[in-house]
Amino acid sequence: MTWQNYLNAWQNADLPDEWQDEIKRVANESERFDGYLTFGTGGMRGKMGVGSKRINLFTIRRVARGLGEYVVANGGAEKGVAIAYDSRHHSNTFAAETAKVLSALGIRVYLSDAIRPTPALSFCVRERAAFAGVVITASHNPSIYNGFKVYDKNGCQITLEVAEEIAGYLAKITDIFCIPVRELPNLLVTPIGKEMDDAYLKALTGVGSRPDLLADYGNELTICYTPLHGAGKELVMRGLLENGLSNVTLISEQSEPDGDFPTVISPNPEEESSFELAKKQAGKIQADLILATDPDADRLGVAVLNNQNEYQILTGNQLGALLLDYILSAKTQLTEADTMINTIVTGDLGGKIASHFGISHIQTLTGFKFIGEKIAEMEGTEAKFVFGYEESYGYLIAPFVRDKDAVQAALLTAEMTLFYKKEGTTLLARLQNLYGKFGYHKEHLHTITLENNDGNAKMNQVIELLRKEPTFLSEIVIVEDFLTSTRTNLLTNEVTSVHLPKENVLKFYLADESWFAIRPSGTEPKCKIYFQTIGETEEIATEAMDNLKKRVLAKWN
Repeated sequence: MTWQNYLNAWQNADLPDEWQDEIKRVANESERFDGYLTFGTGGMRGKMGVGSKRINLFTIRRVARGLGEYVVANGGAEKGVAIAYDSRHHSNTFAAETAKVLSALGIRVYLSDAIRPTPALSFCVRERAAFAGVVITASHNPSIYNGFKVYDKNGCQITLEVAEEIAGYLAKITDIFCIPVRELPNLLVTPIGKEMDDAYLKALTGVGSRPDLLADYGNELTICYTPLHGAGKELVMRGLLENGLSNVTLISEQSEPDGDFPTVISPNPEEESSFELAKKQAGKIQADLILATDPDADRLGVAVLNNQNEYQILTGNQLGALLLDYILSAKTQLTEADTMINTIVTGDLGGKIASHFGISHIQTLTGFKFIGEKIAEMEGTEAKFVFGYEESYGYLIAPFVRDKDAVQAALLTAEMTLFYKKEGTTLLARLQNLYGKFGYHKEHLHTITLENNDGNAKMNQVIELLRKEPTFLSEIVIVEDFLTSTRTNLLTNEVTSVHLPKENVLKFYLADESWFAIRPSGTEPKCKIYFQTIGETEEIATEAMDNLKKRVLAKWN
C-alpha cells in the first residue's frame, strides 16, 4: 500500500469532526501515513497525532489487538495481561483502550487505576502471575511521544521471537477503524490499586545492604528528589520515607505529573539540564544527594557535592560501579555463583570490581531485556543474581522486578551515600578510590544523526567499511562483530565465537584497554558510538579519550 492508500482510509473513516479537521490539516504530510510504526522487542514508540504512523487511539487499538491475538493463541487469556501507564498525554486513555480491546477477546486484564512506574508493572505481572504486561510510555522521549511497551510472563521485555509473532498478527489487521472493544467497566477488567503499591514496597525492604543503618541514622541524610513531572513520585517517596530516610525534599515545581514536562528541555536524567531546578533547591539546604527519575521511573540520575561545593552528576557507569562495589563490600560471603550482569557497551570498571571480589560477570547485548533474560536463565541453577546495570542510567538490585528500576536504585543509592557519610567520606571519594585501584575509567557516548534521505545508506556504508577493514586504527588488536558472532584477534588471526544473539554491533579493542563500539539504529538514520579509555589519572584518560574520539569520528566526515 502507498501512503495515499493509508490517507484515504483515514479520510473515509467515520470519525468525529475534530479528527476530520486534523486530517485535512496534515493530509500533505506523507510521513504520517507511510505504513505503521515498527513493532519490535520494545513494542512501539512514536509521535502522537493523526495518521497510521502516529500513536493515537486507533493505532493503539491495532497493537492491542495484535497482542491479544497472540495471548489467546498461546493460552494466556485466563492468566491475563497487566496494564500500567505513565504521565504522558493520553497515556491513561491508551491504557483504557488497550483494556477494552483485550477484554473484547475474552482476556483477563489488570488495569492500573493511576500512573505507575514501569518497574511497578514488571512487578505486577509477576505478582499476579499474568501472561503478559503493557506499559503506555515513551520513557524519556520528548512530550510529543508515547508508546506501547510489552512484557512477558517473567516481567521482562519480550524477546525478538515473541515480537515477530505479535508482528505477524498485526500484519493481518486490515481495518484499524473496526477493531472490537468491550466498554469499561466490565467483569474481565480488575483495577490495580494501592494494594499493589504496598506489595511492591514490602518487597523493596529487602533491597538494602544495611537496613539497620537507615533505621538508626536515616534522618541524617538530606535528599532532594525530582520525578521530572513523571510517575516516580509516589513509590520513590514512599520507598525512601518508609525505610527511614525522613529528610527528603521534593522539588515542588516538578513534583506533579505533567505530560508537557514544562520545566525541562528533556525529561531525561541523563541530561545535565534536567537537574537545574533540583541543584538550586539542593544548594539552599546543602543536600547530600540529588535523585532524579525519568517519566516512567525506570532510570535514575544522581548528583552529589564535589570539592568545589558544586553538584556533580554521576554517569551511569560511575553509579553502577559504586553500587556494585557497595553491595559486594557489605556481603560476608561471596562465591563464583554470585553474578553481576551488564551490557557490552557498559564500562569495564564494574567487571573489574566483580573479578576483585571473586564473583562471576556476564555481559549481554544492549537493552535491559537481555539482562532480564539472563536472570530467568539463572533460576533453578547455582548462579545467584546480585546486581545488573547498563550505562544508560538503568540499575536492578533485587529480581522481584525484571527491568531497570529507579525506585530500587534510589533507595540503595541513598543508603550507600549515608554509609559513606557516616564513614566520613563521599561517593566521589569512593569513586576515586576505585579509580586508584583499577585505573581511571573515562566513558563517552557520541550520537550521530544523519537527517537526510541518504542517512541510513551513509551509516551502513561506514559500518560495512569498518567490518571489512577493522585495522583503520593501527592500535586495534581485537574486533568483536555481533552480527557474525565472531571475535577476531588481529595479532594472531585467531577467530572465536561470541555467544550472544546477533545484532549489528561492532566493538574494537585497543592494546591499552581502550575500546569503542558502534551500534546503528535499525529504524532511523542514527548511530551511537560508545568510547572507553583508561589512564593512571583523569588527565591521561581524558587526553586519550579526546584523541580516540577525534580519530574514530573522522570516518564520518
